[in-house]
Amino acid sequence: MIKKSVGMAFSRKLTGSDPLGHIGVKKPVYMRFFELCKKEGWNLYVLTRKTYKGNGIFEGGWKYDEKKFVLDRSSIKIDLVYDRSAGVKFPPKNDTSTIWVNEHSFKTLAWDKWAAYQGIGKYMPQTLLVEDESMLSKILPKINTDWVVLKPFNGLKGIGIFIGPKADAEDFTFNKKYRPYIAQEFVDTSGGIEGVTSGRHDLRIVIINGKVVWSHIRTPVGESFLANAAQGGNLVEIDYSKVPLSVKGVVENVSELFSEKYDSPIYSLDFGIDREGEPRIFEINDQIGFPQWDMKNRDKFLFSLIENFKGKLSAH
Repeated sequence: MIKKSVGMAFSRKLTGSDPLGHIGVKKPVYMRFFELCKKEGWNLYVLTRKTYKGNGIFEGGWKYDEKKFVLDRSSIKIDLVYDRSAGVKFPPKNDTSTIWVNEHSFKTLAWDKWAAYQGIGKYMPQTLLVEDESMLSKILPKINTDWVVLKPFNGLKGIGIFIGPKADAEDFTFNKKYRPYIAQEFVDTSGGIEGVTSGRHDLRIVIINGKVVWSHIRTPVGESFLANAAQGGNLVEIDYSKVPLSVKGVVENVSELFSEKYDSPIYSLDFGIDREGEPRIFEINDQIGFPQWDMKNRDKFLFSLIENFKGKLSAH
């Protein structure tokens, strides 16, 4: 039997002997993942999208063997690519020469917050598209809340976001790198989640194979409204049993929808619970950071990834 080749793709240059050097403190978790994958009998690689030539072929990568990586500059045919690169330029649109995790159409849904609203808007805050700042005077009065959230339709890490009174939002300057923007009604999460957290929060639910495998709460520092790790937010793993039933119902509905429409995607949903206890999805994430080494659901997450890969490989 021919061994399957599985690769994890980033956006880095094809150089050096440590393709996971940028991972930081979570590198041991990634190394454990490769060891678990090795038990499946796969040829394992770390790849870079910069060397992809089409037809599932990469001109070089780092092969995993004996708990280390060796740079290989030869042509490598990959059967399944776990894409860890940001943006929607990779994988190429309509490329079916290999198995992509996640496929291009799902990455586009997660990357484009306006597209996400078209897909699952009934679970999200009221959202309107803002092509440029000149539209704010017409858009802002349509927002149902006194405060508004302005953010890039495809932004990351909390960059270029405005949260505040609508009167102040009219003078906000959009980040030139990310356009257009969306305007959303403000969801006041300061009431917290009973039994989980007492104040502002961002609840992340990670879904693999249509099932919840990991959940954590992110809370902002001080008076900030941004809970992103890049903005200094705190992250604490929580048991899914503590998540409100209202959230679980939405997760079940969205998971069923995505499982039907896409090829068993790997993703997370970010929620906020408003003062009335109603859940709202803030965004979909197709790029999920791995758990930390000491987190309870670390291996559940890793084994679920492997089961996802196995299912895709056996179906193709």
